[in-house]
Amino acid sequence: MDIKLLEDFVCLARLENFTAASLERNITQSALSRRIKALEVWLGAKLIHRDSKNFDLTVEGRVFIAEAEVIVRRLYNAREAVSTMQQKQQIEIAVAAQNSIAQTVFLEWAKRLEQKFENIYIRLLSEKLADCVELFSQAKADYLFCYSHEALNLPIDELKFSGITIGREYLVPVSIPDQNGKPRYALPGSPTQAIPYVAYAHDSLFGKAVDQLIRGHSYTCFLQRRFENAYSHTLKSMVREGLGLAWLPESAILEDLENGILCRAGDELWNIGFDVKLFHRHAPTSSTELAILESSLEMAAQNSQSQNL
Repeated sequence: MDIKLLEDFVCLARLENFTAASLERNITQSALSRRIKALEVWLGAKLIHRDSKNFDLTVEGRVFIAEAEVIVRRLYNAREAVSTMQQKQQIEIAVAAQNSIAQTVFLEWAKRLEQKFENIYIRLLSEKLADCVELFSQAKADYLFCYSHEALNLPIDELKFSGITIGREYLVPVSIPDQNGKPRYALPGSPTQAIPYVAYAHDSLFGKAVDQLIRGHSYTCFLQRRFENAYSHTLKSMVREGLGLAWLPESAILEDLENGILCRAGDELWNIGFDVKLFHRHAPTSSTELAILESSLEMAAQNSQSQNL
């Protein structure tokens, strides 16, 4: 598949207008329409409601746009990484981070490093937990960001690597609101009306944590597992479409909660807490590594202090 088809779709979804998108992509409107249709044929699903007066993505289109944006961004990042390899004067580090962290805590960490180093280049490898751990263990990444839960074992050899608790994250159950501003799908549900549930895979860290909460809660909840995906940003798109309830990282949905697009579907007893861990090699071997470690420890201390206030 031609990467231009993805770029066309991402542009169109952002501008929500064929005329504006065709101008930005420097092609005719009819050519843009043909490319979007070609992408739909490749996917086997319609992405746009063409019979609607206003621009409107289908449910499949809203789910796919989140994935398409990630794919395009990764390709751009890869191209940038290759183009800058010759710039030996830059400080270059590779960071493996779980997808949700890459969109939240990692950004704060990266900004701190930019303030400390004027010429730093960070190559972000945003993948699933198992892939991130493998990249880090095989020395294909210098640092690893991942979630840690007290009841779940991380596949990290702590004899080889050191970890810092750099932040705190909570998975919270959320739903779209009804016309009264209450959650359309609210825990715990009932035996006669199970809640549509948008879930993580059972073998994922988030999936294991949610499964453990459901099994071990003091009162029963009634969920009907309807959809499953490995990435929280995809589950978020599904929830926003009204497909069910999901547990999502709080830091990634604060704006949606404040704007009333999403609402909490249960009280704090249904929240699941995770430490955000930063793993690194045991001892710094350069002044750069030492400075990065010092900056990370400062961030960890400040986040810990703010959480205790």
